[in-house]
Amino acid sequence: MKLSDIKGERVFDVIAEVIDPIAKIAEDEDAAKLFHRDVCPDDMAPWQFFVRKLRKHLPALVKGHKAELVHILSTIQGVTDEEYIEGVTLGSLIRDLTELVTDVEFVSFFE
Repeated sequence: MKLSDIKGERVFDVIAEVIDPIAKIAEDEDAAKLFHRDVCPDDMAPWQFFVRKLRKHLPALVKGHKAELVHILSTIQGVTDEEYIEGVTLGSLIRDLTELVTDVEFVSFFE
């Protein structure tokens, strides 16, 4: 689920919950670079450029902001942080992070 999928009155609650963890991530230059809209070089395929950005900046995001990521992802999914942690798998985390880093609404916080 993406921020852009959230509708109605729940939007207010979700924004109130995620604004602080998003701000903490945005203050970390290395982690925030993952969300900057950079121009893909002409000699590189878009997917290669995306993978290169992931390799360079995703570790800083995941290692340095685990609590913030958990809170953002759990809030978007409508579960507690504890419920998210209990149910997370490598596959679900990859899916959730992919949705997050490609979500136009989420990325707009970093522009």
